[in-house]
Order: sequence, then C-alpha cells, then structure tokens
Amino acid sequence: MAMRSEANLETEARTHAPAAAIADFAVFLAGGDADEPAIAYAETLASGFGAHLDCHLLNHIPVPILATAPGSEVLAAEFARQGEAVGDKLEAALRRRLERVAVPWELRRSDGTLGELAYAVARQSGLVDVVVQSQQSVTQAKDMSLFEAILFEARAPVLLVPPSAAELNAVPATVFVAFRDTPECARAIAAALPFLKRADQVILASVAEEGAAEQRGLEPMNDMGRHLARHGVALEIREIAAWKSPAEGLLKEAEAVGAELLVAGAYGHSRLREYLLGGVTRELIRHAALPMLMAH
Repeated sequence: MAMRSEANLETEARTHAPAAAIADFAVFLAGGDADEPAIAYAETLASGFGAHLDCHLLNHIPVPILATAPGSEVLAAEFARQGEAVGDKLEAALRRRLERVAVPWELRRSDGTLGELAYAVARQSGLVDVVVQSQQSVTQAKDMSLFEAILFEARAPVLLVPPSAAELNAVPATVFVAFRDTPECARAIAAALPFLKRADQVILASVAEEGAAEQRGLEPMNDMGRHLARHGVALEIREIAAWKSPAEGLLKEAEAVGAELLVAGAYGHSRLREYLLGGVTRELIRHAALPMLMAH
C-alpha cells in the first residue's frame, strides 16, 4: 500500500479531538546543579498544561562495604547520620529554589539505599502523568540503577531533559516521533498524545531499512499516522535515508525540522545496562540535544 500523504492525514485531522490533559509532573532530583534544567523545563510544562509539580529528592545513603563485619552496625548508623545531614542541606537548598517556581508544587524526600530509592521511584511514578529527569544526571551517574528504575519500572513515561532545555519557555510546537513497529514505541506515542495534540507540527519518521515497504515498517507507520489523525493530530510521515547510526540520523532530522521534543520507545531488554554496549536507545539518551519523551 502506498504511503499516505501529509495532505490526506491533515484532512482526517481537521476535526480536532479535545486536548488530552496532563495533571501532574514528577521531577526526581539529586540536589545538584544537574537538577536545574529538569526543574526549569518541568515548570514550563506545568505552566503550559496547568499542572502540578511533584518534586522528589532522592538522597542516596550508602551502605558500608563490609556490612556483615563486626561493628558494621555502628558504621552503618554513622553513614545514615551523615547521609541524612547531607540530605537536610540539599532539601533546604531545593526548597529555596522551588520557592521561585510559579506553579503549584510540593517537595518530597526519600533517604535510603539505591534499592530503597528505586522502590520510591516506582511507587511515586505511578501517581503522576509524566516523570521528568535530567539527562546530565543520567549520563554522569556512576550507577545507572536509579535511572533503570525510572525508565523500566516507572508506571509513567519519562521525559529526559538536556541542559539546553532550561532556555525553553513553551510547550513544544514541533514534535518529532521516532517510529518503530514495537510495543515500546506504541506506548511512547500514546503517552505523548497531550503534546502531539498541542503541537503545530508533528513529524512521524523512521530510518529506512532494506526490503519492501511492509518489511521496512512503512505500512505500520501509515497505520499509526491514521490513528493519530483520528485523535486530531495533523502530521507528516517521513522515511529517512539509511544511516550507519540510526540514532544519529533521527537526531539530525529532528534538528533539521526544528523539533522541540523527540518521542521514542525505550527499546531492548529488561535493563539499561544491556544498552551500554550499544543500541539506538543508548545513543539517543547520550546525545539528544532536545527533550525526549520515552516509554518502555
């Protein structure tokens, strides 16, 4: 079947469905400079959607390496005391920063091991519509388990925010959707509907692969285009010429169209550490210079 034209999709989208709502954003914070882009961009989005900002300080308290050695209880108690004192300072600084936020907000705090913090992330993410996370805090982290929990255990889509997003002051007008015929991509697109409906321009794109149109995924992409048009999304479908690095091709195209948000599925196996050997998801996480909404 031939690819649907942009004009046909726009015709289907003339009668716009009611805009999907986002009621609250969660922002998971570490209490450092890397938090600032996430806070600033989350405030922008909360203002644009009339939403609440649920900030959550994750204060990691390490466990002594020899946790079963004699006297380890005393050492663990000292670690906890020092960690909580550090958390008090981080929380105070965050409250001072959040007092400048012009949308309704609250600050929660969790102290604990990485496992305990991962549990707090999974629970809290089920109570909001979108989770916002700093890209810098992810790419600079020595331990990726917290981001694994946010991306793979969270019950809400994750919006990864690069440093440059702190300068953005509006809900994205141009959204670039990286399409693959996978459940992860379908979930990411469904989660992005509130953004897609508000956008002036939506590009649904995939990187060309060998084979017939059906084998390359064009037919499923056309079907997704029709589905979005029925939701009132006016969009354009594009197949990008093959790149050695599909992630680089997607990012270059998104930059060329002036996209302010990238939507992508979090592809691969059950844990992010398996991506560290390569893959589209890993490259997008590391190199995206625009906010990226992901779902697994």
